[in-house]
Amino acid sequence: MVVNRQLFIQMVLVLAGLFFAQASIAQSAPDTVFVNGKVLTVDAEFSQAQAVAVTGNRISAVGTSAEINALVGETTQVIDLDGKTLIPGLIDNHNHLIYNSPTWPNGVRLGRVRNRAEALQRIAAKAKEIGPGNDAKHIVFALGGWNPVQFADDQSEFTRAELDEIAPNNPVYTQISWGTAVLNSMAMELGGISNDMPEPDASTRGKIWRDADGNVTGKFTGAIFLKWQLRPLFPEVTGESAAAGLLAEIADYSKLGVTTSMTYNGPEFPENGLAYIQEHLADTGKLDMRIYYPPHFNRNVSAWTPEEVPAVVAGLEKHKPYSGSEMYQMLHFGEHMYLPVSDSWARMGDKPYPDEMMDQFRTVVTAAAKNGWQVAEHLNRDITANQMLEIFEEVNQTYPITDLRWRFEHAKGLSQATIERAKALGMAMGVHSAAGMSSPKSRANDAYLTELLTRQDAPPLRWYQDSGIPFGLGSDAQVVAHDSPFFTLYWVVSGKDTSGQPYFKHGTLTREEALIAHTRSNAYLMHKEDLLGSLEVGKLADIVVLDRDYMTVPVDDIRDLNSVLTMVDGRIVYQAM
Repeated sequence: MVVNRQLFIQMVLVLAGLFFAQASIAQSAPDTVFVNGKVLTVDAEFSQAQAVAVTGNRISAVGTSAEINALVGETTQVIDLDGKTLIPGLIDNHNHLIYNSPTWPNGVRLGRVRNRAEALQRIAAKAKEIGPGNDAKHIVFALGGWNPVQFADDQSEFTRAELDEIAPNNPVYTQISWGTAVLNSMAMELGGISNDMPEPDASTRGKIWRDADGNVTGKFTGAIFLKWQLRPLFPEVTGESAAAGLLAEIADYSKLGVTTSMTYNGPEFPENGLAYIQEHLADTGKLDMRIYYPPHFNRNVSAWTPEEVPAVVAGLEKHKPYSGSEMYQMLHFGEHMYLPVSDSWARMGDKPYPDEMMDQFRTVVTAAAKNGWQVAEHLNRDITANQMLEIFEEVNQTYPITDLRWRFEHAKGLSQATIERAKALGMAMGVHSAAGMSSPKSRANDAYLTELLTRQDAPPLRWYQDSGIPFGLGSDAQVVAHDSPFFTLYWVVSGKDTSGQPYFKHGTLTREEALIAHTRSNAYLMHKEDLLGSLEVGKLADIVVLDRDYMTVPVDDIRDLNSVLTMVDGRIVYQAM
C-alpha cells in the first residue's frame, strides 16, 4: 500500500505540473501570432481557423483573428497573413537527406524546370559559381528529381557535347532519376573513363553507351553500375562535408515547407558521420529541421551477407530506438533489413526469394522486434510482401509488433488481400513520389527503366485510403526523386507523372487526404502524432505559410507552390513575406 500511495502522489504531482505548465502558456502573452489567414489545422475534422498563436516552441491557441489578437502582448510578434494559407509543417517520410548532403553545395536542382534550355543555363551558372577545376571539388551535379520528359521545348536527353560546351572547365555529372547518367568529357577524364573501358558485369545491369565506331558517348545506364563504378567522381564523404552540405540542404528544404525528415543513409556514409552532426549541429542548436534517422552500424544499417547478420543483430541490441532530441533522433530501422531481399522487380521478377535468404531476414527482424525497433522495409512486389508478412506474423507470436507500426517503404504492386494482411499486424505504408518521375517515354529510352518500371505497378493509393491502413507520403529524394513535397501532392491529387501523363490505376486522393498523408499521417508513422502533424494546442510549432492556397489553385499548379514562411520549433527559419 505504501508503494501504491507513493505512485499516487507522483501521478498527482505530474498531473499538477502539466496543468500549471498549460495554464502558464495560456496566461502568458504569445511570442508570435499569425492572424487574418486561412488556417488548415489538419486536425481530425480538418477544421479551418483564421489565426494561430505560438508560445515558446508550442502552439498555444488556434481560433479567429479576434480571439488571437486579444492575446497579443507588448513583445508579441504579429504576422498578418493577409489571407494566405497556413498549414502544418510538411513531413517527408522517406528521403536521403544526410546521404546527399556532401554533394548538395555543388548541385543543380532541375525538378521544377520546364524548359530544357533553362536547365542547361542553370548547369552553366553553377559551373561559373564553383569556378574552374578538374577535381571532385569542382564537379557540377544535376542529380535525380528530374526527367527530360518534363521539358516543354525539347525532351531529348543532354549530350556530352552540350555539357562540354556550357561547362568546358568543370566536370559535369547529370543523372536522370536513378537509371541514367550523362557526363561531359572532363568528368569522364576524372572518372578514368575511356573508349577501351570494359563492359560492366551483367550483375550491375549497367550499360556503357557507344557510338557506331565504338566510342564512349558519355551516357551510362544501370543504377548499380552508376552507384559503384562512377563513385570516384563524387567528393569524399566526411563528417565535415556532410554537416556543411546538410545546412545548405536544410535551407533549401525550408523554402519548400519541409520541417521534418525521415532520412536513410547509404554505405558510403562514414560511421562517425551521425555523431559528428550530433555534436556540431544538433547539440549547438544549428538544425532548422527535425531529422529522424536509422542507426548506423556495419557498412549500413542492414546486413549485406549472412556473415554480417550477427553484427547487425548486435547493433540492434546495443542501440536504443527513440534516443536523442526532438530535433535529431534515432528512430527507425530501415530501409533494408537484409540487403539481398531488398525487393525490386528488377531483382527477382515474379520469383519468390530463396528460403535461405528469408531465414537471414527472419533473424534480423526478430532482433528488431525483440528490442522494440520500428521496421521500415523496402518493398515493391506482392509476392515478397507475403513472404515477409509470413515472417512478421511468426515473430508477432513471440515479440508483438502490432504497436510498433512497422511499414513497407515504396509499397507498390500490393494486392488488396495483402494490404488487409498487413493492416492486421498494425502495419503502415510509406508512399513516395520517386515512381512519378518516370514516364512511358523515359522507360522506352532506358534499358534499365524498361525492365524495372514497365512491370511495376503504381502504389494503390485509393486502396490504402479506403482500407483504413495508415499510410504517409514522402519523396525518396534526392538522387531518385524530386525534393519538393508539392510535386508529391500534385502527383497523388492529379494522378499524373512528371510528364503530365495519367499514372495511377486504382484512383487518386483528394486534396484533404493528400495533405493529411503528408502531415498528420506521417507523424503517426513516426509515433509523433501527439507532437507533430497538425496545428493544435500543445503541439510543437512547425508551421508553413504558402504563397497560394493549396485548396483552390488549379490542380496542375500544386506542384509549383512554395513556402513564404517556415517555422520550426517556434523559430522562423525562412521568410519571404
